[in-house]
Amino acid sequence: MSKTWLKHLLRTAAFLLALLVAVGLVGEYLKPHSNRYLTGYTAGGILGEDFDTIDVLVLGDSNAAQGIAPMEWYHQAGITGYTYGVGWFSVYNAYYRLRRIYDEQSPKVVVLGTAIIYSKKGNETRVQNAVGDIMDELFPLVRFHDNWKYLTPKNLLEEHDYTWRDINKGFTPLTGVHSYGGGSYMDDKGVAPIDPLVQLYLRRIVELCAQHDTKLVFVTVPCGNAWNMARHNGTAAFAAENGIPYVDYNLDHNLKAIGFDWQTDTPDSGDHLNVKGAWKVSQAMGHYLAANYALPDHRGEPGYQDWDADLAEYLANRQLQQASVETALAAAM
Repeated sequence: MSKTWLKHLLRTAAFLLALLVAVGLVGEYLKPHSNRYLTGYTAGGILGEDFDTIDVLVLGDSNAAQGIAPMEWYHQAGITGYTYGVGWFSVYNAYYRLRRIYDEQSPKVVVLGTAIIYSKKGNETRVQNAVGDIMDELFPLVRFHDNWKYLTPKNLLEEHDYTWRDINKGFTPLTGVHSYGGGSYMDDKGVAPIDPLVQLYLRRIVELCAQHDTKLVFVTVPCGNAWNMARHNGTAAFAAENGIPYVDYNLDHNLKAIGFDWQTDTPDSGDHLNVKGAWKVSQAMGHYLAANYALPDHRGEPGYQDWDADLAEYLANRQLQQASVETALAAAM
């Protein structure tokens, strides 16, 4: 190789490296200034929690955000948890977000909400979905490029403040009632195949959890409109192949065991859960976690005073939510 070509190669490499650094810096700068608005729902609140205080991390989409209330676990057994739920979340998002969460937390258990295994945005192909989500995660500038519109002379040099904490720990309580009338949705047969690229990233999540000595468990929240037996079978096959425990609350015996009622426990005809449904699922999950994993009871423990205060506020809000959902139930009858 001539010296001229070597110079061109080095200049090109230096330019690309400088461009990559610039893209990274601008992307970081364009992130929302508060973790309250860092991502969908209240997932960003996990960044406001003290380091290494989350023992159970839930990763999932809106089904998880509206269906799993970790403060029920703290109320039951002092288990600290957080639901990192984001609308239209994917397995690709979950892998990269989990990598970042490990920078601040050391969860003993990761719960993967399995709805994301089959999720797909809009009319895009699965490959387009994968490329888009992976680019969003690797290059924050892609994900936050629109945020330049919110820059003002006042906040231009403002430092990011990621100290906000969510007393619901990522759970989004819904108090409306609109019953599901679609009939049985778990009677079909067959196996819904899992996309090969999704399988690849699921295995990367399995490996990542193993590297951090974290137990991984799959959980499916009740969902009458987007889940079925074929998807259950596909998920169960992958879980069995990889030695992952799997709990599907859509199965009839689990629905009956927790007293779930599609007439009263959904706000939107079976897509998601209202607080009645979420409390039932979350309490059952709390019993499962306590029975199967050695998780400490942090109630009253030094360093967890904020959690004790959060619980008092959570329970006060819970009473108001109970009244709201009862009013909605009366109106729906």
